[in-house]
Amino acid sequence: MLDEQIFADLDILDYLELFNSTVKAAELLSLSQSTCSRRYRSMSEALDLGFDRIDGSYAPQANFDVLGALREACQKLRVRRGRPRSAVGWQCGDCELPTRWRQLPLNTMNTAAVLSLLDGRLLDLWLGSLFEAQTLLQGPLAQLRHQRIALGRTLCALPLLRLRVAMLAHADHPLQRRIGLTPDDLAAYPSPALPMGAAPLLNGHLQQHGLATSPYGPCDYDPQRWEAVAADAHTLVYATPQRVEPLARLYNLRPLDYNLGLVDVLALVGHRDVLADASFAALGEALVAQLRSGPLGRCPGLEWLP
Repeated sequence: MLDEQIFADLDILDYLELFNSTVKAAELLSLSQSTCSRRYRSMSEALDLGFDRIDGSYAPQANFDVLGALREACQKLRVRRGRPRSAVGWQCGDCELPTRWRQLPLNTMNTAAVLSLLDGRLLDLWLGSLFEAQTLLQGPLAQLRHQRIALGRTLCALPLLRLRVAMLAHADHPLQRRIGLTPDDLAAYPSPALPMGAAPLLNGHLQQHGLATSPYGPCDYDPQRWEAVAADAHTLVYATPQRVEPLARLYNLRPLDYNLGLVDVLALVGHRDVLADASFAALGEALVAQLRSGPLGRCPGLEWLP
């Protein structure tokens, strides 16, 4: 008889790799920190994984194929039981995934890092932006439709929504009273930039418009550092359509009369095995129904893909 404890212990290893903290893993799994530490060490020893914190990160050191096979099996079970381990990208605002999904608090703004988690089966599904994944696509974002596409060799995506990123500034910002703005006008004011390598395509596009001039800091999304900074009536920021109304209400931010020309697509991304599984159709339908009934579905600045 299969011991479900194996899957519970594998969750501990996975969460340690995801969050790099026994405190955070224990909190999310409703365990004590001592239990979390004892059980990951016991499983590592039983499977000869050499799993431990090395060079500041938790990772296995041996029997990678054994751990990979276990993760593949557990992923299939999570998906077929309708409880995929999932996360939402920062571009999606405050939208929530279907209630049965195991939504994790992964707030990184580094798309490459998320794709790596999906590739390693530490994460099953991610609702997020395809902007930084354009080099993996076979065509431009503007031509994507609501059908499954490949993202490299191991990942797939189901595009859902198209949007345009808006320029925002405080209602009292000097540029709010200007028309015919140019990149030189924008360059006269600070705007947040992600660290080198975290979002090269986004930073590159923004820099063409005189933006992304002020270091943002660590890559985890924090609205107090990314968008709320514009409450000083000096800094410029950028936001997806579903964030415009909340930011106006919270910080008195308003769109600028400037076309940033930044078109993005939100998609559900996962390992190709997940999107090819027979149970995925029901998961995709549940997600679309959830989004259509929530803030995303009511936002006029978003276009559902045909």
